[in-house]
Amino acid sequence: MAEFGANYPCFKDNSESVGVVLGKLVSANLTVNNASGELYADDALAEQVSEFASGSLAMETDDLSDANASKVYGCTVSGGEVTFNKEDTPPEGTLAYYKVLSRGGVRYYKAFVYPRVKAQVGNDNAQTRGSSITFQPATTTFTVMCDDSGNWRKTKTFDSKADAVAYVNTACAISS
Repeated sequence: MAEFGANYPCFKDNSESVGVVLGKLVSANLTVNNASGELYADDALAEQVSEFASGSLAMETDDLSDANASKVYGCTVSGGEVTFNKEDTPPEGTLAYYKVLSRGGVRYYKAFVYPRVKAQVGNDNAQTRGSSITFQPATTTFTVMCDDSGNWRKTKTFDSKADAVAYVNTACAISS
């Protein structure tokens, strides 16, 4: 199976009834942190446990509007000015997107839903235009946590892009 394409990043504050499409997805990179332990007995490994502890999902989008930034980061927007304050509390939310897969020359669409995430503002880079133009995507890092059921990620593969988008829309309460 080959994976290519990352599309349609959506976020829903879990205390609200409606989510938002964050922009166009450039990349989403998950790092999983496991808690692990080993028990040795009679000079050999007798037990080994490795369980999900948390994750970090670094996401880049082509843009993040001021209104969406306020939903994701908890910052305030007033009179066209966005204010980030050290007391801002990003909400816990649901994050979802889909990837395009190719299996035996056939395209499939795999949706990813993270039911409990919390965002932190990513680094901001600026570069002057020289002989070439360098695009700077908006970066956000989401901490991935388990929900009350212990679920930290859900995936589902679809035959059509429309079905994957519908699944993501349902997970983030996006009306199509």
